[in-house]
Amino acid sequence: MSKYQLKRIFIEKDVADSSVTRQILSILSDIEIEYIDDYKNINVDGATTDDVFKKSKECLAIAGKKGGLVKEFRCRGGIVGNTEYFISHGNNCSFDCEYCFLQCYFDNAVPTVFVNHDEILDEIKNVLLAEAEKRIVFHAGELCDAMAFDDLTGLSCKLIQLFSEYPNARLELRTKTTTIENLLNLKPADNIVVSWTFSPQVIIDNHEHKAPSLEERLCAAVDVQKAGYNIGICLDPIILRDDWFDHYKAMLEMLIERLNMESVKFISLGGFRYLPSLSKVIKERDPQTNLLLNEFVPCVDGKHRYFRPIRVEAYKEIGTVIRALNKDVKISLCMETPEVWNSMKDILK
Repeated sequence: MSKYQLKRIFIEKDVADSSVTRQILSILSDIEIEYIDDYKNINVDGATTDDVFKKSKECLAIAGKKGGLVKEFRCRGGIVGNTEYFISHGNNCSFDCEYCFLQCYFDNAVPTVFVNHDEILDEIKNVLLAEAEKRIVFHAGELCDAMAFDDLTGLSCKLIQLFSEYPNARLELRTKTTTIENLLNLKPADNIVVSWTFSPQVIIDNHEHKAPSLEERLCAAVDVQKAGYNIGICLDPIILRDDWFDHYKAMLEMLIERLNMESVKFISLGGFRYLPSLSKVIKERDPQTNLLLNEFVPCVDGKHRYFRPIRVEAYKEIGTVIRALNKDVKISLCMETPEVWNSMKDILK
């Protein structure tokens, strides 16, 4: 599994004999292993903040998640959002996107997979049974990429099998990766959506380090769609630069031309946003970054966003392109205010 370029594996002693741990180690051989008590206490040294993050991405932690295996996701006051549940199956990921909020979220930046799958599945089932009368949405990929390590853990196989028994619920697997082998070997269910975050290649080159290219992501999405899965398209975060519109327009034309839009469940739009703590990390890692060079304002949830007229105009221009190419696909906004939603009501559906 050379694609991971791992130099070190941390394993919590409590899960050293887990069947999932053994499965991972059977694939990742000849890598230095350190047994630990608690993944939260991992410390990776480095001369600079950037050095610490880069060295952390060369590690993998195998751990057991204690408590909060399934959490209800709620938007902060003043931000529009539906009640959803996210599955805590890991922290961080192998990619190194400059804008990632996880850089200031956890105690360390080491990609971590939780291998107590039975407990995770049991907690999901408890929520499914408690909310049996409702059409609820679960997603994997909130605090890590949903599929980045799936060839090691095989979690997607277990999740899809479980959700196939509960057709009223929906599972969304959120990813940027091309690790789709397990999906292609499973019978798809109609309530499973595999959603990709797509960015123009210029954004990937400048800000999404170690992540697959636009072409690689699109090819993976096409293959998964051909296997019978529903697809989601996430344009989030939308990053504005001098020539941003031309790049996003060209990307959307390519996506809509090559994907079967009948099984694309949504296109979601979200502008780049950040907490002040994240901007500090971004500047420390790259003092020359142009990511923060725009007119940002603090919003009701404490995050800084592009000035509202700027992001409304951007959403409208992107939405107009989408509608010219496809009149039927659902367009939604991610983590936005009611005022912005109202400004977009003629395009959203």
